[in-house]
Amino acid sequence: MIQSVSILPSSLPQNPQKLTILPLSDLHLPKDESQIILANRAYLERADFVVLLGDMVRCYGTDAEYGAVRDFTANLNRPYTAICGNHEWYFEEFDEISGIYGEVWAQASNENQRAQQEKFRAFYGADELWRSFSTSLGHFVFLSLDEVESQKQEALSEQQLHFLWNEVENAGKKPLFVFCHAPLMLRNRLDMVYYEESRSGCVELEGRVRDALERRAAPTFWMSGHVHLHPDHPLFAPYRCGGNVWQIHCPDSWGYGRWNLSQYVPARYEGLFSRHLEIDAAGVSFVTHNHRSQSDREIYRVDF
Repeated sequence: MIQSVSILPSSLPQNPQKLTILPLSDLHLPKDESQIILANRAYLERADFVVLLGDMVRCYGTDAEYGAVRDFTANLNRPYTAICGNHEWYFEEFDEISGIYGEVWAQASNENQRAQQEKFRAFYGADELWRSFSTSLGHFVFLSLDEVESQKQEALSEQQLHFLWNEVENAGKKPLFVFCHAPLMLRNRLDMVYYEESRSGCVELEGRVRDALERRAAPTFWMSGHVHLHPDHPLFAPYRCGGNVWQIHCPDSWGYGRWNLSQYVPARYEGLFSRHLEIDAAGVSFVTHNHRSQSDREIYRVDF
């Protein structure tokens, strides 16, 4: 049994006036860049709540990788929750001394994938891979990639899709904030190539869940990582992907990404960015922050 985190995830604070949420995505621990984030204390303390947005582990979810995540959460000193990306469970596992660690990306068996998802739950002390909270400022839903009966990495199980449909209905007239590792596709693909033409890189919603999102009058914001976008990328600015549903891309948290549409494969770059949310009764600001210079880079505001 894996040793769990020393500081367990918590529920969302019930701040009535303003709520600041910091998603951290694709950190792929262990990475030296995590120490730059942890050293940026003034910035971290602006956050009322942190979302570990998936792919916190470097490759396969080995015990050593989870050990690095345990150290990171112990030093974060902020309330947080965690959701599953694809690297936590999708791939066949090779340990660090195998000689092929980080070089082979084969799909694991369904049995091993389920075991890795259970490992994730045990590590964080989570009953489920998904959850929701509601406050006076909005309805907040946290989803994990979890469909083992598919070759597609960016998919939600039927059980989780049913949960999401209920949560969309429960949100009512409140702004809805959905946190999921992969971006959202309603009817149109992202205007980019994710490694190869055949991959959308997105959670592709259909049927009643898509219809429920598209008919909402109140705004929905889908926060995601996975595609490793630099803040200079043309798709980084918030945009509607259907109805009043906004796609909000979060940058990777270790300086490895794409910064133009012709770049199919991520590459290293100078910079270490996050994008956080500042939510109040009138709207939400999406603030991009540079951890190396410890300064805010740009702010996008969406009024409700």
